[in-house]
Amino acid sequence: MPKLVLNLLMLAVISLWQVETLAVGIDNPLNLAFVADRKDKLIDVIDLKKGKVIFSIETEFRVDELVVSPYAPTLLYANAELKTVVFYDLVNKQMVSRVELPVTPRHLVMDTTGLKAGATDILRGGFTLFSMSTRQLLFSLEDFPATADVLFDPNDVDIYYTNPATGALGVLNMNTRRHAEIVLTDAPDQQLSAPSRSLDGRQIYVANKTDGEVYNINSFSKVIFKSFNTGKSPARPYTTPQGAFLYLMDDVSGRLVTIEQGTFESSADIQLEAGIDAVAVGRFDRYNLFMSTRNQKYYFYDNLNNARVGAGTFEGQPLTIRGSADGRTAYVAFSNLAKVAMVDLENQAIRYFPATRNGAGAFTMGLSNNVCH
Repeated sequence: MPKLVLNLLMLAVISLWQVETLAVGIDNPLNLAFVADRKDKLIDVIDLKKGKVIFSIETEFRVDELVVSPYAPTLLYANAELKTVVFYDLVNKQMVSRVELPVTPRHLVMDTTGLKAGATDILRGGFTLFSMSTRQLLFSLEDFPATADVLFDPNDVDIYYTNPATGALGVLNMNTRRHAEIVLTDAPDQQLSAPSRSLDGRQIYVANKTDGEVYNINSFSKVIFKSFNTGKSPARPYTTPQGAFLYLMDDVSGRLVTIEQGTFESSADIQLEAGIDAVAVGRFDRYNLFMSTRNQKYYFYDNLNNARVGAGTFEGQPLTIRGSADGRTAYVAFSNLAKVAMVDLENQAIRYFPATRNGAGAFTMGLSNNVCH
């Protein structure tokens, strides 16, 4: 085949691919996941039904954090070094605005309505609240305590956070922009996890990684109702989407304790391996996937029979995990692998598909069943 004809055919194929790519719709976040490359200025958009990347967003900078609203077609991504966030319109596939912040957005969290997002800095402190619907900064507090992920309460007013410097659980009122703290421990230099909540918002859980204690705080009385001890260094507590169970994972000893939230009695106490600190919950709280963000091991757990039903090793180092809204599938992004794992929770099967060029720096889904965490 003459070289000229071959070049023309190649140009035609490239042009057709570009047209098809531009025609791909990414305006419904409910069906999508977003994974940012850890080195390149790129976000891959994943179609959850097809299990593959369908579009790539070229960004203005490398992305450290990102969230997407399930109900407003808006993607928000951030770079900590630049102290900058970008609002991206998923309908028109273009940047709407770029906002420079007075605080560093090291942690970015979506609220329960999907219409607000909050940014915090665990190193220097500060808090910023964004509107995902109007795509603007609502307010910023530069004197806010240094903390990791915040927790939005379903009342759309309170935001919970932990303050390791004071050993306290804090509550920020979005309306008054004032915050108060509840002391959990008088011991100095305590390492507290980010808070989690029960499905109804009545119980707030905080793990103390220093002494192994997990505090159960009643959100109405603002007092410690009960505490549990995992033994060494508990990971952030996890409450299941149906609200029935509380999972306490010790990432040093590998101990997993399942607590029934109605009676607060232990229904299971088993031993896995060190490093387990993340979970994706299956339908009806049945088959769950426990894994580590420090090693590549994972475990399938049958919550009905209180038994481990499978185990293995991922191809890469997990960055984070998200469960699908229907509880059938879990998605795992890897920091050192240019793939995403699609995990069938009911059949304990794993399929990998290409995503990113260098591994993930951030990962989120339009709608997940990780609702209380």
